[in-house]
Amino acid sequence: MLQMEQRTFFIPLPENASLRISYIKRQGRILRFVVQLEAYIEETWLPITRYDTAHQFVHRDDLKPDGSQIKTPPMAFANYEDAFNFAIQDLRHNYEFYFNRYLQWKRNG
Repeated sequence: MLQMEQRTFFIPLPENASLRISYIKRQGRILRFVVQLEAYIEETWLPITRYDTAHQFVHRDDLKPDGSQIKTPPMAFANYEDAFNFAIQDLRHNYEFYFNRYLQWKRNG
């Protein structure tokens, strides 16, 4: 039986933000992943935005302070490795946009 590799790790970002990254691989290929932007707001780590393969396709969930979610349609990538790398790069480079939008949603109720 082929062994699966499961890993979770964090990438710290400025402004009390972090990426929580989890994946499952078999034979070097990603089978499932979650790349989630989290921010430390009011003494609690909160999920802001995440890319995942929870429904057997890649999509992004933008999480609102009221608990609702904005889900993107399925996203097209050649494979999960490309999607995984895109998700990490997008959230690393654009975390300020996602974080500020979340704070705006929080202010506007």
